Amino acid sequence: MKQIAPHIYVKDTYRGVTVGCIVTDAGVICIDSPLLPADARDWRAQIARLSPKPVRFVVLTDANRDRILGVQYLGGTVVAHEVAWEKMKSLGDAFRQQAADSLAPCDADVAADWRIALPQITFTNKLVLFQGDVPVVIQHVGGATPGSVWVHLPKQNALFMGDLATPNVHPLAAEADLATWLDVLRQVQNKNFPAKLIIPGRGSPCKKAALEPTANYLRTMRARVQAHIRSRKPRADLALLVSEFLGRYPVADDDLDCIQRRIRAGLDHIYDTLKSKK
Repeated sequence: MKQIAPHIYVKDTYRGVTVGCIVTDAGVICIDSPLLPADARDWRAQIARLSPKPVRFVVLTDANRDRILGVQYLGGTVVAHEVAWEKMKSLGDAFRQQAADSLAPCDADVAADWRIALPQITFTNKLVLFQGDVPVVIQHVGGATPGSVWVHLPKQNALFMGDLATPNVHPLAAEADLATWLDVLRQVQNKNFPAKLIIPGRGSPCKKAALEPTANYLRTMRARVQAHIRSRKPRADLALLVSEFLGRYPVADDDLDCIQRRIRAGLDHIYDTLKSKK
């Protein structure tokens, strides 16, 4: 765990997902959760060593599986955008079984006692939490997913961006609205935007300049798929583009299949979105 600004602590080693917490005299606000129950318990224990105060809120930057499986172990009131709530509410037995099958070898508690901790507070556009003298501004921005939000701490000039920011990591584009996402990245990169420290959803805290490779990756994805469509190539041939993007960032052998599926899912989604507009 690293303290990166007053009140703000971050850990970026929980199976690729970056989590954070805001420690105040009135209680703790968690931003996202580790994936596995064991990791979520470890994170909660580390938070307890920082502060005797309870976790008051857990803010979800989206409803990605990587962020919601460990929420029940953190405590506090869960906060998310209303679209994220709708998605989480719709997850049923098939999702539970898939999560148990894929993750139980890493942590048996996924199968033993896991449940979805649904958000208890939802919002449409903006929600401001005040913990003592620390304002926490939660803003719906969309882009990476329909329910993506960022969490802005104006006093600390810090911005939690969830999967809108994935420096040095392949972005997840399977639900993306690319135009919105690229617009969000442009907005944050503007020198007048009131945040200097970016906390990504995957990877280490960074400066604004580190967002440009993600923007370039997304623009290139869109351009390659547009060229694919103009050439009247079949959707199945998008698989031939995966290797081009795979080489952009280093990938561990254990993660290779997952990242290949991530890239392909993004290409397929962009293809379907562009075709639907014709």
